[in-house]
Amino acid sequence: MIPLIITIYSILWMLNKVDSIFRRPIEELLGFTIYGLGIIITVGMILLAGVIATNYAGHRLFGATEYFFKKIPVVRSIYFPVKQLTQTVYGNVNTAFRKVVLVKYPAPGVHTIGFVTSTGVRDIEDKVGKGMVCVFIPTTPNPTSGMLVMIPNEDVTVLDMCVEDAIKLVVSGGIAKPPDGKPG
Repeated sequence: MIPLIITIYSILWMLNKVDSIFRRPIEELLGFTIYGLGIIITVGMILLAGVIATNYAGHRLFGATEYFFKKIPVVRSIYFPVKQLTQTVYGNVNTAFRKVVLVKYPAPGVHTIGFVTSTGVRDIEDKVGKGMVCVFIPTTPNPTSGMLVMIPNEDVTVLDMCVEDAIKLVVSGGIAKPPDGKPG
């Protein structure tokens, strides 16, 4: 119940905040009351942000904003890891994690969740003499940092878990478990 209550409260707080800022000037301008004005304005602002972000001026604006964020230590340490994680997980097919796997790492008998990033790196496979898989091993609680390991195909166990559930598991330190019996 707590996440649901916090989510609903946050949305209502945001809508009320937008409503309190814009209601009076717009009603004075129009001369009548509009119920649900906070919702209308919030949806409009989200659509406007989307339009701005997808054109040339928007790219320049967001580039300037990111340059500014790089200069602020606390903002930099939050914004860029979240951006990198979002791009990694929800990026295009060439950059996304492909599968969730379980590997014996860092020692025999110890298992770690990893993400297959690529397979068939010819130079590595030629030197080792067998099929290898590139696996990104994320760290807790910041899964954007971690390490890349190359593991033989036979030492990788593919899990029936979606990438989002695996990331939640890693970020929470094992507390947020995926739903039982429901593959991603």
